[in-house]
Amino acid sequence: MPDADANPLIVAVVPTFRPEHETVEHLALLSTLVDRVIVVDDGSGSAADAVLEEVSALAGVDVVRHERNSGIARALNTGVERALADDADYVLTLDQDTALPADYVQRCLETFARASDATRLGIVATDRVNGAPAIPSSWSPEGLGLVPEAIQSGMLVSRDCLETAGGFDERLVIDCVDTEYCIRVGDLGFRIAIAEGADIRHALGEMVPYRPFGRLARNRNGTFEYQYHSPFRQYYIVRNNVDLVLRFAGSHGRWTLAVVKRQIGPAIDAVLSGPHRFRHLIATLVGFAHGVFRVRGLIPARLRRFLTAP
Repeated sequence: MPDADANPLIVAVVPTFRPEHETVEHLALLSTLVDRVIVVDDGSGSAADAVLEEVSALAGVDVVRHERNSGIARALNTGVERALADDADYVLTLDQDTALPADYVQRCLETFARASDATRLGIVATDRVNGAPAIPSSWSPEGLGLVPEAIQSGMLVSRDCLETAGGFDERLVIDCVDTEYCIRVGDLGFRIAIAEGADIRHALGEMVPYRPFGRLARNRNGTFEYQYHSPFRQYYIVRNNVDLVLRFAGSHGRWTLAVVKRQIGPAIDAVLSGPHRFRHLIATLVGFAHGVFRVRGLIPARLRRFLTAP
């Protein structure tokens, strides 16, 4: 592992899709925290030209453009491959809407510096997302809080970990990409630690009122809310979770049970309460079937048109 005190080369990789001006502001700050930023636009088309021109003008920022939208996993891999080719010691992966505090990278490096070779630290992730803390499942001998998985946005990954584990699973396209990578990294003997005190701002989804069968649900404090995802996203969420449950049930039984419990409620909420309940039902049923039969890659074009129709 590179010595965190020996001026390691840190490259940030940021996939974008239809970025807005706020993304330029995030990238301008990010460029002051790392040695280089690689932005991989995932098929936004000409509508993003103006914003991406602003991004390209930022010092230390390079833009790579995919001709078609292929998913965050492929965009991450494109950026990581370039970062490693440029001799990066660490790669920081971020979503386009993530805002980092000024000391974020330094906190991550300090966490790596505390880890012994025996701990074999491969990833440092944020301690908090929008103020909500991560709960370590165990502790290293050095006192580092360890977690079995973390969100991709804000991961600082060592070169050793990236070269050993390989790239993100492009067959998943979007959703569960970080979960699969964390499980694979753990199976290879690497640990994931949190950077104590680090807190990022990150959009986790739209909170909307709970409307079972179209009727607004209320309690004493007002209305119930749940995290809404479009039918398009619902397809990938269900498909990829089923895929991973079947993939890892034999080796990660406790994780499998936790995922099943965690996903059943939101799936039911989407079907009962979503503004497009029938589309959510189709997305859930087809996603489940495709997960069982290991249908991977981009969503079928006909299904995509149905789920995203006005």
